[in-house]
Parts: sequence; structure tokens; C-alpha cells
Amino acid sequence: MPVDKNSGLPEKMGVTGEMMANPEPRVPFATPENVPDEDRADVQAVHDWANAMWGTVPRFIQLLSNAPPTAEAWMMLDQKLRIDRLKTDPEYIRHMQLVIVKAALITRCNN
Repeated sequence: MPVDKNSGLPEKMGVTGEMMANPEPRVPFATPENVPDEDRADVQAVHDWANAMWGTVPRFIQLLSNAPPTAEAWMMLDQKLRIDRLKTDPEYIRHMQLVIVKAALITRCNN
């Protein structure tokens, strides 16, 4: 089976190096401007929270914001497991970041 050298995937999959460099999600990113009116306040609250925590709204939060309770649950979990622990155990965060980077290198994930 021939493999595309740019993507590392079989050629018959039709995935190009350009597609790997700029992937398009199957689920659209949710922003306060492109969600139904009844969800707008919830999405805005999650995005404001993400901005306060990270200074930006990461793409995975934009994806999770299609279901605002899911994004909020993720933010609460992240706050308790990672952010609150940063104050008491900085070495934990260092190890976690190394694991994330290693996984990204192994999977050739650049996003």
C-alpha cells in the first residue's frame, strides 16, 4: 500500500499535506455569533471564562461550545484538575505538559 510522504497516510485516503497542515473540523466551531439565540448567553459565558483562564478561546472549546453544558463541564474539570493544582504542585503541570508534547510529536499533531 503506497503511503503519502507528506501526510504519512495511505494515498487512497486522499489526505494531502495541505489538509494535514490546515485541518477542517467535521463539526463547526461555535462562537456567540453563530449559535442559536437560546444558547448565545451560555456560549458567551464559556468563551469569557476561557479568555480569562488562557487569554484566548482554544479551538477545542469552540468545538465543545456546540453543546454549552459540555464545554462548561470541561472547563470546571480542567479548573479542578489542572489550574487549581498549578498553585500547589507546579511539577505536576510540567510533567503533564511533557506528556502532551510527547503525544503530539508521536502522532504528528500540529494543532
